[in-house]
Amino acid sequence: MSQFMDYAIQLANMVQGQTGVNPPVGAVVVKEGRIVGIGAHLKKGDKHAEVQALDMAKQDAIGASIYITLEPCSHFGSTPPCINKIIECKISKVIYATKDDSLDTHGDDTLRANGIEVECVNDERATRLYRDFFKAKAKQVPQVTIKVSASLDGKQANDYGQSQWITNKEVKQDVYKLRHSHDAVLTGRGTIELDNPQYTTRIQDGKNPIKIILSKSGNINFNKQIYQDESTPIWIYTENPNLTTNKTHIEIIYLKSCGLTTILHNLYKKGVGTLLVEAGPTITSKFLQSNFIDELILYIAPKLIGGSGNYQFYQTDKVMEIPDTNQFEIVHSELLNQNVKLTLRKK
Repeated sequence: MSQFMDYAIQLANMVQGQTGVNPPVGAVVVKEGRIVGIGAHLKKGDKHAEVQALDMAKQDAIGASIYITLEPCSHFGSTPPCINKIIECKISKVIYATKDDSLDTHGDDTLRANGIEVECVNDERATRLYRDFFKAKAKQVPQVTIKVSASLDGKQANDYGQSQWITNKEVKQDVYKLRHSHDAVLTGRGTIELDNPQYTTRIQDGKNPIKIILSKSGNINFNKQIYQDESTPIWIYTENPNLTTNKTHIEIIYLKSCGLTTILHNLYKKGVGTLLVEAGPTITSKFLQSNFIDELILYIAPKLIGGSGNYQFYQTDKVMEIPDTNQFEIVHSELLNQNVKLTLRKK
């Protein structure tokens, strides 16, 4: 595969988590074997990657090739069609990594009609990068990653509610990166009461995610430290119509029923494209039983906690027959100083 496509995919990976409901895209303009322009889609409403790269290339774009991680758009949205800019700049060849199945119209024929060679290289890396985006766009819900930190016996806390710290500092640093790469982090009121978390990234130039809190009762203690950071929006979903606050960074969203489907559709409409779930067993179990989960990231510490099953991260009322259990596949494993990180996807 071309080194220039490698670079484009690297650019796309670098902007994951900051493009909202839009896909992360990278583009590289090449002329006579030399890079003359690069670009990445930085956030919804901003210039697309192709336009940024072509603007950088200027006159060098004439007769050049452009490598793009995703098929260029041919429709008017919050920005004009990218194929118009490609034609205008007199590019000679467009190479893109994968087709955009979410598009109603495709621009390959228009590009070819204007004398531009077009090639889709079907890069597996791009397929992996965008598969959850395509699914989320079709369902109009965010891409969902569930993060769990647990002991060998699957406990998120002991029977006294103590959870700090089951996993090590290397896991904490990895979780900060996870938060940085997601638009929002979702948790429940119970986790905030128990752990008093902040849900920040705490890395240099890190982006703190929007904080989503589920509380059907609306019994909120606004003295908890998560509510003191006024630099990051907090959205509280509740079934309590009487819940109010004078804190300007907090939005109360009243729903008659705080079901996952309703909440996820609402989040997508509000521009959340990627959602990290960091919650206790109740919310974690609801997501794991749903059809919304795209990825499960499980951090396991080499500890046995014992006790009852109160803080087992996966709990259901129904006992499943073994052949009927939810099946996952391990797509990545990593050792973080004696703690194990497993990245899993539903089969």
